[in-house]
Amino acid sequence: MSAPDPWQATFDAIEAGVSQGVFPGAVALVWHAGATLYHEAHGALATHAACSVNGQPVRRDTAYDLASLTKVLCTTTLAAQLVSQGKLGLDERVPDPWAQVCPEATLADLLEHCSGLAAHREYFLEVEPFDAERVLHHVSHTPREHPRRERAVYSDLGFMILGAWIERVLGEPLDVAFADRIAYRLGLDVSPVPWLGFRRVHSRAALSWELEQRIAPTEVYEPSLHPDGRPSYLSLRQPDGVAHGVVHDDNAFVMGGVAGHAGLFGTAEGVAELSRAWVEDRVPDVRTAVRDRFWQRSDVPGSTRRLGFDGIAEDGSGTTGTSMSSTTVGHTGFTGTTVWIDPAADGGPRIAVLLTNRVHLGRDDARIRDVRRAFHAAAARLR
Repeated sequence: MSAPDPWQATFDAIEAGVSQGVFPGAVALVWHAGATLYHEAHGALATHAACSVNGQPVRRDTAYDLASLTKVLCTTTLAAQLVSQGKLGLDERVPDPWAQVCPEATLADLLEHCSGLAAHREYFLEVEPFDAERVLHHVSHTPREHPRRERAVYSDLGFMILGAWIERVLGEPLDVAFADRIAYRLGLDVSPVPWLGFRRVHSRAALSWELEQRIAPTEVYEPSLHPDGRPSYLSLRQPDGVAHGVVHDDNAFVMGGVAGHAGLFGTAEGVAELSRAWVEDRVPDVRTAVRDRFWQRSDVPGSTRRLGFDGIAEDGSGTTGTSMSSTTVGHTGFTGTTVWIDPAADGGPRIAVLLTNRVHLGRDDARIRDVRRAFHAAAARLR
């Protein structure tokens, strides 16, 4: 009996996620050895009546909140540029005022998530929108939880510091730096596709009609969706009703939508194009030796981390299962997004991108994990 057609298996894996209500819709893209083998839209932009685009179909150029893909696509890429240019060193100590919470920690420690910082704190409960400096003040006064390089603890706090540190070195906001130094130079700053960029939050003003149609709504803030108790973030976000074109991460929201750990929006093609620039060694101002160093596995015990990037779990327990090589690098995003780059795939490099809004009706549904594994298993067979 012949094996299932890999294109159909890829399609079916994502359609199963839609039909089972794991997410309203998705865009997936698989690129291999110079060719795009899969680029399809699935499902609807939204499935809740509170959304103005409820029931409208997803398109290939639909943009999603990329969540923590911001860490690799923006913050890590800018850090690699600065290291290549000699403006930052991987062994350079974290400067004041942030050094007080991670003494002796370096740029590499922040990128490898081993500075000892806490994983997450709900600063949005203490800070009024939109005050990034106040959030960073709280970060600077949140005691670290572990000794430096003792273990890898995935930390938003570390990337908040990284974003602010990069802004200080460059003398410009992170969103401007990303737009000018990465997106513009790779042609990712134009509409409709490909596209990557931040959505700065100045107020609670409504989206334009064009952006309503272009960006998938992320989460609906409806108390009835939380029968087991009112989540901590609901009071902050409920005035908006829906996170639609406004960053989903609550700490990034009170920081004004631009932060080192979250805030980037984009299309699957935009994510794939920047990933291609990494694998094809053409990220602007990033030297080959620096690219290779950023993809080198951390020596922290038990860590799957690289510099900024994550790697796969060798026991197959991660989102890619056993479908990709041990050299694979990438990242996941809490909203339901992933990008994985396998530079050593059979036949040539492979990139797999999956963008969804799996938090649409709440944050506790973990079924995206199974969809991701099925998607990557099928995508790895595409030729």
